[in-house]
Amino acid sequence: MHTTMVTAETSVRVSRSTLAELERFRSAIQAESLDAAIRSLLLLKRRELVAQIYGSAKGVRPFRESDRLDSDR
Repeated sequence: MHTTMVTAETSVRVSRSTLAELERFRSAIQAESLDAAIRSLLLLKRRELVAQIYGSAKGVRPFRESDRLDSDR
């Protein structure tokens, strides 16, 4: 059995300033292509959203053993 990968390309219209910013980002993260840079941005945003939804509130310290109701300390 062998796997054949088919890639499809499409065009996306962006402003020149957005393209320039994306190019700077691509260069900063040393991505091989604009596609890789966009994927990195999507991953960063996904992580940010997950942390926002499932993360703890800022400034809240981690639980200690003495915080447990059944703790003898």
